[in-house]
Amino acid sequence: MSVYSLLKRETSGRNFIPEIDGLRFLAIITVVLFHFRTAFTREIDGIIFNDLSDNTLFHLMWWIDRFDLGVKLFFVISGFILCVPFYNFYALGKGKVELKSYFIRRLTRLEPPFIISLLLFYAVHVMVLNVDAGELFPNLLASLFYMHCIVFGMPSLINPVTWSLETEVQFYILIPFLAYFIWKNTNKWISYLLIIILIVGSAFFRNFTLSEDPFGWSYTVLVYLSNFMVGALLASLYCQTPSFFKRRSYIWDFVALGSIVVLFTYYKPQADVVNNLIFNFALFFIFLSAFKSILFNKFLTIPWVYIIGGMCYTIYLIHFPFFFLWSKISVRFLVGDDYLLNLIIHGAVGTTAMLIVSSLFFILFEKPFMNKHWPAKVKSFFNKAEIGQGQREL
Repeated sequence: MSVYSLLKRETSGRNFIPEIDGLRFLAIITVVLFHFRTAFTREIDGIIFNDLSDNTLFHLMWWIDRFDLGVKLFFVISGFILCVPFYNFYALGKGKVELKSYFIRRLTRLEPPFIISLLLFYAVHVMVLNVDAGELFPNLLASLFYMHCIVFGMPSLINPVTWSLETEVQFYILIPFLAYFIWKNTNKWISYLLIIILIVGSAFFRNFTLSEDPFGWSYTVLVYLSNFMVGALLASLYCQTPSFFKRRSYIWDFVALGSIVVLFTYYKPQADVVNNLIFNFALFFIFLSAFKSILFNKFLTIPWVYIIGGMCYTIYLIHFPFFFLWSKISVRFLVGDDYLLNLIIHGAVGTTAMLIVSSLFFILFEKPFMNKHWPAKVKSFFNKAEIGQGQREL
């Protein structure tokens, strides 16, 4: 079996859309680079001085400081993926969505890798970092039930990046009911209006939480609903006018380039409502460009680009704790006192190592659970084992 086959993700029988995994690649690679820089810079603080300017878009650090915007692109992608079947069902009358199957699939697909990684990093905190197991256990419990941000008002101490997974889970629960509210009516323009109202309302709520910092609310789905609803808007367009997404032009490559500049320019300050709305506007056109451009589309549909994008869940779960530990080791092997040189060298080596570890984790602990029939196969295995044991006893 080839490496490509090992790392290619399962799609549960749905049509594979390489552009989506290509966008996932963009989202995860920006977040990975942002978090490596965060972890590495914290470790070398006091050893090497960070002399790089971040004042304007002509400075490298200005861009890297905004790489965490990849999380919002993830939210758009999730909004799109989850809303497509609901739009088809409610608006077009195609393919009934069984809520029981919907929720079971979310659990069987996402829970196993999440629980395994969380228990692994809990063990690392206790056995390697010498954190008291009893003191950390309430954080583990809250994290396992996607409640850490609500209970403690801050991201998980075990794996901080899982705050966004908690937000995603809230959206998974909300969207079946929200989709009914938006698309059950027969007037598509009312549906579009409802989506726009939710986008604007969420932008104002994000302004409130960033300004007032109410306990436990800053990481909820209401704050990021604008991003998810951009995905919902794109899902309705994709299902309603599929031919539009198939017509490509070099003009859309310029749209993609311009949207990227706008995306970064209006990302901060995030509390600004106008910035938030323009930022979401740029996310909308980045997504469209992924399908309608020529060069940008070719990049996103390169096999190894969408393969890495398809592993984004594993990379997301693994990368931050890995970089936290990696930086503690790599700081002993600095090359001179040039900050940028060390950032590039250690970043290249560390990211490569992280991808290797993530690939192994993906093969062992994520890909097997992509097959939606795995619970039935496990049940069948144990039933056969019991029958075999019974026959031996007779």
